[in-house]
Amino acid sequence: MSVSFEDAVRWVRSFADVIAENKEYLTQLDSAIGDADHGINMNRGMQAVVGKIEGIPNGDIGNLWKTVGMTL
Repeated sequence: MSVSFEDAVRWVRSFADVIAENKEYLTQLDSAIGDADHGINMNRGMQAVVGKIEGIPNGDIGNLWKTVGMTL
């Protein structure tokens, strides 16, 4: 099975949506052992990713994943 560029972009957007929907829960989990900012920071990072993937040429899946990684 192969993954198309469009599939990868759809996955990144869906993941960003799930993080946004669960940021309070993720932060709550982090408060037990950390500084209670994990969900907030994950959401901020994924929103930045979504903003950057708009400019990636269609089909350049390597650049897509590099952009995701470097942004996070």
